[in-house]
Amino acid sequence: MFNINIDTSKLYSDLEKICSWEDWYKIEIDIFHTDEWPETSIERLEEDLERPVEIIEGCEWDSTTNSYDVSPEIMHLYEKTRQKVFAILEPEADEENKQHPELYGKRCIYCRIWTRDFSKQKCPKCSNELLDFPLNEWD
Repeated sequence: MFNINIDTSKLYSDLEKICSWEDWYKIEIDIFHTDEWPETSIERLEEDLERPVEIIEGCEWDSTTNSYDVSPEIMHLYEKTRQKVFAILEPEADEENKQHPELYGKRCIYCRIWTRDFSKQKCPKCSNELLDFPLNEWD
């Protein structure tokens, strides 16, 4: 599993100055080292996706997985940062997305689970922060 120490001071400083997608691509390489991330093995992907649905606090939680074999701490910070960058660089689209919360579920990077309906901000299994999870459903 790939794990690095992220210089969060530099990350937050760079985010304050971000003004283009090219800036984000530079952050991905220079801070997150995404060009070095190993892919998750097929066996692990299959194992993750074969886990049964769990009912936790009255909600169905489906399994999910990560394409890259990166520590959950790094993946969580990366995904959270990616969502923040989208809000900065695409404010109109971000605002439009916020008008349609039904298009998003919640995902726990650490437990590799997601749900469609859950009002809390922390994972009921591990108490880590849940991130928005696009459902990719269109009418």
